[in-house]
Amino acid sequence: MDGREVLQMRSRNLLLCSLALACLLMHACALAQTAEQDDQDKVDQMNKQILSDNKNTDAGSYKGQPWATSSLNDSVKKATSLGTASPVQISSAMSQPADDMAKTDSFLKEAANNGFYLLSVAEYLSKSGQDNNWAIVDARPAQLFAASHIPDALNIPLENIISQMGIIPAGKKIAVYSTPDANAAFAVQTLRVYGGREAFVLSGGIDAWKAAGMPLAS
Repeated sequence: MDGREVLQMRSRNLLLCSLALACLLMHACALAQTAEQDDQDKVDQMNKQILSDNKNTDAGSYKGQPWATSSLNDSVKKATSLGTASPVQISSAMSQPADDMAKTDSFLKEAANNGFYLLSVAEYLSKSGQDNNWAIVDARPAQLFAASHIPDALNIPLENIISQMGIIPAGKKIAVYSTPDANAAFAVQTLRVYGGREAFVLSGGIDAWKAAGMPLAS
């Protein structure tokens, strides 16, 4: 077999391979088109069924939409929810005023050195006897205050301690009591940090006051 015949054979083989590859590509494209058409037929059939069901329920309540933009399409729901969701407001310590942060830091660091801002009834009576520049705040609910309270106490329930802080006379030291003492401690921290007031917990509250033989008002 001479060189010409070899070249012709190679050319024929190359042509056959090209034809076979073209056939495979055509077959693959046909299969893809068939699958796509089947999917579209299924979608069209589903749309028709949905429209039919909704029209039977309420003829004027539904207007047909393409599946790609239909509210029944889960992908559309997810995209809509992501696009229209309101941002969640997240409070951060960094958003608080720097002076409040500094006051809170000072309050916590000085607590141990100040007896955790606790005053016994005896200590309060001794201090207020030497210096009458004191105010007493009853941080209990109004109904408990009405039943009985320490004489001359101002009733500011714990939940109102910020909004009603201004009724406490300026410049006075403050003894706060409540039931339990933990509520008074919250009030004291609020008064010191946000009000800049010299406040203390009257330890034991109204029960300790009575136990000390002191009178109550109602």
